[in-house]
Amino acid sequence: MKLRIGIILWALSWIPYGVILGLTGKALTAAWAVEITLGIVGLALAGTEFAQAVKAKGWKGAPKVAWNALLHGTDIEDAEAVS
Repeated sequence: MKLRIGIILWALSWIPYGVILGLTGKALTAAWAVEITLGIVGLALAGTEFAQAVKAKGWKGAPKVAWNALLHGTDIEDAEAVS
């Protein structure tokens, strides 16, 4: 589930909220800060989950485990048991 949340947060960080809302000045800068924070938090969540898959299955097996976790919404540990 953390992998899904991380990817969603990272994807949401690419939406230009400040431009869409017509913000200027300090408000636009604050919106950018929020977007950057969303991206960093998303990468941190997804990255730690993927790192667990690498530790468990190695570099060759990690993408399969991560993809199964992403599709089925399970944690990496649960996806390892399925694959």
